[in-house]
Amino acid sequence: MKKFFAVAIAVSMLSTLYALDLGLGVAYQDVAEDSRYLAVKADARVPVLPILDWRAGLLNVVLPDNGKAIHLGTSISSDLLIKFPMPASFQPYLVMGLWFDMGLEDEPLDYTVLNLKAGLGGEMGFGGFNAYLEGGLDKFNWTKDADPATSQEIYVQLGVLLPVGL
Repeated sequence: MKKFFAVAIAVSMLSTLYALDLGLGVAYQDVAEDSRYLAVKADARVPVLPILDWRAGLLNVVLPDNGKAIHLGTSISSDLLIKFPMPASFQPYLVMGLWFDMGLEDEPLDYTVLNLKAGLGGEMGFGGFNAYLEGGLDKFNWTKDADPATSQEIYVQLGVLLPVGL
């Protein structure tokens, strides 16, 4: 009987440690520039430590004025979310991450871009899901066959997190 309880406790600890949240959000990109546009984003979030989550981008649909772009598979975004635990339903966090984008076709779709990102966000629980609001700055932009450039691309993102138990 003791072994059964030990296994049950271990399984419950691992299921909360390796839980998965799927996120769906809408971002307003390049807020400070004249080329503002919307983007629809989907990502997966995994807790690594009690104060640290890792988020990986799954889908990014960019909707600028001159068309649309769908980043899936050739575009990778990865963020670390440093959480600040508070005794309230609102939980703030700090975002640090990078975004790698690569086009694999002929000109003009043969490109490689690397952006570094930092921002602030917060999430609030609503029963079975969490809502989040996040804002930040894509500061550095490296493009293949060009000099590295410093950019000021500000974004604001609003979305929901749906828990998926493993």
